Amino acid sequence: MTLNRTKLADQAYQAIREDLLSGRRFLPGDKISVEDLARQLGVSRSPVWSAIARLEAEGMVEVRPRQGVFFIGFEIERLREIFAVRATLEGLAARLAAQRATPAEIAELKASIARQRQLIQSGEIELYTLEANRFHTRLTELGGNATLTDLVARLWNRSTAMCLRRNRKGGDFDERTDEHVAMVEALAARDPDAAEAVTRAHIERLAESMRADDLL
Repeated sequence: MTLNRTKLADQAYQAIREDLLSGRRFLPGDKISVEDLARQLGVSRSPVWSAIARLEAEGMVEVRPRQGVFFIGFEIERLREIFAVRATLEGLAARLAAQRATPAEIAELKASIARQRQLIQSGEIELYTLEANRFHTRLTELGGNATLTDLVARLWNRSTAMCLRRNRKGGDFDERTDEHVAMVEALAARDPDAAEAVTRAHIERLAESMRADDLL
């Protein structure tokens, strides 16, 4: 894949972020070659380093002096902390979305769920993970609070990256998607209390499922 010669740093960031979250080439703790990324994207190292700086600020990669760039490693206690904050923030986002989302926007979420079902059935778990990411991101955006959306996106990226080993092994994807349905139903019913409650419960259940022995 090559990039257009405009906004190279932004495009490099998006491409590298998606590559990391897909689990196609890197798993938690892996070393990342900036040279290889630049060659793959058809750009110089400068936009790649700019993208790495953004990913480091978001907690997805670590730049270690004299060692190189590393994908975020798995730490069970850190992961639990992230999920605890995510449950609170995403619950609030769902509450706001239940008050603001239009029928067309709710239809977008339903379409995402349909795509999630298809990807699960076809066994395309990497693509399912990306679609679930888009679903959560879009639901948060519908709350209309840009600061909240940014915070949730950063936490989602970190937790998704740390859990890639489990995502690749397979898991309770049908149950997760059923919970997404319940979240959207609460939005469609204009029930902020239910939207917040089911979203918090969804994130908390995900946290409980991420046991250390599942990720080895």
